[in-house]
This record gives sequence, structure tokens and C-alpha cells, in this order.
Amino acid sequence: MSIDRKYIFDKVVFFLKKETKFFTSSELHMIIGVDAFRRVARDTGFPKSNYSSVMASGVWSVDMPSDFIKVDDTKDLVFKDGVGLHGLGHKKQKDIGRVNILTASPSSPYNFFMEDENTLGVYPPSTSGIVVVPYVKIPTSLSNDTATNEITERCYMAGVYWTVSECMLKDNDMRYQVYIGRYNKEVQELRGTYGELFDGDESIVPAEDYLRR
Repeated sequence: MSIDRKYIFDKVVFFLKKETKFFTSSELHMIIGVDAFRRVARDTGFPKSNYSSVMASGVWSVDMPSDFIKVDDTKDLVFKDGVGLHGLGHKKQKDIGRVNILTASPSSPYNFFMEDENTLGVYPPSTSGIVVVPYVKIPTSLSNDTATNEITERCYMAGVYWTVSECMLKDNDMRYQVYIGRYNKEVQELRGTYGELFDGDESIVPAEDYLRR
């Protein structure tokens, strides 16, 4: 059986026992179709994707793709230049120093940081090369009753619990604490399950075409 938006909606209504007084049926479908699975993806770290971007010498920032949620901290972020392949460690921008970021000479980067929610920076500014970013992406929106996405099959109960807890919180129903607890437990189990599923996955490296440059 396919786990689609309608199936998840029916589960949510079952737990709520009634139509929530703050959300119409169509609004509830929207929450399930977009917000719930964005939250699940952020908290579980799935689905995953990779983004490659060529950086010119002296450039220190790169815009992430439109479906970017966060850097996947279970894999290495790497930079390939004329010297070789370098892993970039995460560091807060304030710990590097804004002046250092803006004035450093181009070299092989060894740190990355988030300039804002959708812009990644490297330090020091890059020589010519390519940065490869493993990231957690926004799941495909559930735009109709029969729609599914990359994580509905495994993660639908997490989406159900999160949606129910949000509705109950809005309704000042103290049972929201029970459902957010169930959500957190589900997320922990999913992280373990997906982690085992992805064990042994190859390290992220630039595409072969770039390695030959």
C-alpha cells in the first residue's frame, strides 16, 4: 500500500478526534504536504543530496540549491583544486572573524561556515576549484491526495505526530506534549534506521570530470 497524503491526513484526523478549530481541512492538507515533512527531514537528516559548484579564485561564498535545508553532518564537505582534494571542517563565522574572511589571500580552503541559511562560505577564499556539499534536502511537496515523496513510506508516522502536536498546541490542548514526545522518539528511531541503511556509503568526492581538470 502506498503511503500518500490522504492516508496521512486520515491518521492525523483519527488522533485529533475532530476537526481542529484553528485549521480547515485544506489548511491541514497544506501542513501535512509541506511543513510536516520539511520538519521531519530537518530532524532526521533525510533525504540526502549532493551539490557541486565551481568556485573562481578569490571567491569565498556559494549559494546553495533551492531545496537545501542544511549541510549533511554525517559526510565530508570537500574542495578539489590544483593541489588535491581537501576536507573542510565546520567552523562558526564569528570564530574565523569577518575581517579575516574578507582579507585573506586565496588558498586551499580548510574551513566552511554558513553565511546565512542558504549561503555557504569557505575559508580562506578559494583558489580555482570545485566545492562538493552533501546536504539534507526539502522533500517533494505532497500536492494532492495521492502524492508521495522520498520519505513518506518510512517517515509518515513522524509527520502524523508532528502535525497532531502542532494542532493541539494551537488549540491549547496539553496533549500536544504527548505527541511531540512520540514525534521525538520516532525521529530517533528513524535516524538509527536510516543510518544503518546508509552505512558503507561512499565518501562524497567531486565528479570524475572535475578530477581530470
